[in-house]
Amino acid sequence: MNDIEKIIKQHQGRFDSEEPRDDHFDRFNQKMQLHHQAKARWQWKDLMKIAAMIAIVAIAGLTTYQLREIKSPHLGLGQLSPEYQEVENYFKASIDKQLDIISQLTKSTDIQEQNTIKEELADMDKLYKQLEDELKSNPKDERIIQAMIEHFQVKNNILNRIVQQLYLISQQDIPLADILSI
Repeated sequence: MNDIEKIIKQHQGRFDSEEPRDDHFDRFNQKMQLHHQAKARWQWKDLMKIAAMIAIVAIAGLTTYQLREIKSPHLGLGQLSPEYQEVENYFKASIDKQLDIISQLTKSTDIQEQNTIKEELADMDKLYKQLEDELKSNPKDERIIQAMIEHFQVKNNILNRIVQQLYLISQQDIPLADILSI
């Protein structure tokens, strides 16, 4: 900044004595008009771009909303009646409790046994998912409802047996009844 000030002070006389050319203001006005015209064109283009982006986002949003509406909601036992909701809650709580016990008891077992248990449980979950899909197709079919309840009972019994076997293998000092009450 000091260099510019020096140059201005050294040539101050030229700045005060020299006048711009006669057509300077006319050329300046022409450039300003061209600038405003170009700016107005760009504004219109920018508005069109913004409108196109808004249209794309709105169409994408509506499509997503409609696709979500088309997909059928999750239908489990609990959505059929309050009694089935109680049954489902009971078995899910019991199964979750047994899974917690299994995870505690399998900490000392080898990884292959843990993976085998996880694979078997994943297969059972796939079977239940198939039952849910069938229930979506036939929500009033008592056979499917009964199959879902039986699936919960079988899974509960299998997990109970796994807990008992793991307990025997781990040779815990705590009685099995105390572990099951946890």
